[in-house]
Amino acid sequence: MTKITLRGMSPRLQRALEEAAIRNGRSLNREILVRLEASVCPQPVDVETLLRQIERRHATLGPVDLRPENVRRLRDEGRRL
Repeated sequence: MTKITLRGMSPRLQRALEEAAIRNGRSLNREILVRLEASVCPQPVDVETLLRQIERRHATLGPVDLRPENVRRLRDEGRRL
């Protein structure tokens, strides 16, 4: 396996990658590899499967009330829509 050294990575980029790796349960090295592969060798999207996944997820959410007063209340509670 080839070893590569990254030079010139800003502290901001390194911090962002480290945080993403933690969120995704990966090592920093694995996070970088996954992101490189996704950008260079993207996988085709099966639109029908994706739509079914979205429909199943939507069905579990129930109705969402987006009246301005409710959106403001959720924002003020620190939630994200």
